Amino acid sequence: MVPRFETREAGMTIVAGVDFGTLSVRVSIVDSRLGLLGSALAEYPLHQKRDDPDYSTQSHDDHMRALVEATHKALNVANISGEQIAAIALDTTGSSVIPVIG
Repeated sequence: MVPRFETREAGMTIVAGVDFGTLSVRVSIVDSRLGLLGSALAEYPLHQKRDDPDYSTQSHDDHMRALVEATHKALNVANISGEQIAAIALDTTGSSVIPVIG
């Protein structure tokens, strides 16, 4: 069970680690002093063509929807707000996920 923290000590840094895989994204919320506070997973589909068994693709919209879902779940498990996240670390299996700041 992950402990719930109502207050934070000065000097702690909280990072969201994001790992995009073939069919899902995993988000872990980690505190620099306390370690893992919470994590969650959200899946997204692999789009294939019936007439071409070698064709597979993914959707950026699916990736972003799953990222939001997994992040909200992980924040809920960690019992913190998104405003407490100091940084985001991204890892992807391939090159299909491109973070864009708008």
